[in-house]
Amino acid sequence: MNKWIKLLQECTFVQLFYLWVLLGIGFGSVYYLVSLMPQNSLLSLGKPLTHGLFDFLNMIYFSFVTLTSTGYGDIVPLGISKIVSIIEIVCGMIVFGFLISKLVSTRQEKIIEQLYDVSFKEKVDKMRSMLYFYRTHLIRIVDRVKVTSLVRRSDLIKLESSIDGFNSSLNNVRNFLIAENRKSIIKVDDLTLNLLFNSINSSVSKITETLKLFEDKKCIWKKKTILKDLSNFINCIKELEGIQWKEELKEDTKGILRNLDESLKQLEVLIK
Repeated sequence: MNKWIKLLQECTFVQLFYLWVLLGIGFGSVYYLVSLMPQNSLLSLGKPLTHGLFDFLNMIYFSFVTLTSTGYGDIVPLGISKIVSIIEIVCGMIVFGFLISKLVSTRQEKIIEQLYDVSFKEKVDKMRSMLYFYRTHLIRIVDRVKVTSLVRRSDLIKLESSIDGFNSSLNNVRNFLIAENRKSIIKVDDLTLNLLFNSINSSVSKITETLKLFEDKKCIWKKKTILKDLSNFINCIKELEGIQWKEELKEDTKGILRNLDESLKQLEVLIK
């Protein structure tokens, strides 16, 4: 019994519908065979159905009416046909129940899939927003230093805070990609990859620009905490690049990764 239930659970909605139709036709044929025996036929308006084509179609009609548990009463079973109709009702209720269950579960899967897509996009947007947020800090520092030609102590504090924020955001990106795809980014769409890596590349470029400006202004920025955070930042990006074979990525994504590699080289030169 469990084997049959498991088999029905594995059927698709279309397969269950076809099974339901076959049951209707099959039981209609059984009524036709049973009617060959006296006193076991179906009565239609008080007259037994015979073996003509029209009567056979009436038996199919009665079969589907019985299968849906409607029971109009215009056709009545006799003898063995009563037992057959009871069996048909039970089979019909079971299959129909699985049909409704499959229909509801399909709808739920679509709703869950839509919610997942929304959640997925929200996660990506949030990660990109955080990277942009910390880039704006560096943009303000760079703009102010260019205007005043002075690097303040507060600028160093903001630089340290921004790099720490980049580290945290990049770890979130790494965990997101690895968790979503089990150490593979094949299933993440190309647009998402391009957006994320573009955002990372912009962040690396802005950090490099800020550090070069500090060096031009003879500012000593190489504190242990900053160097450590920058080193972790670079290693995290390299790990992101390494979680997928590059030949499986599309050409535009490969181009973004090549630009990112160049940006990382410039940053690595600065922290040595």
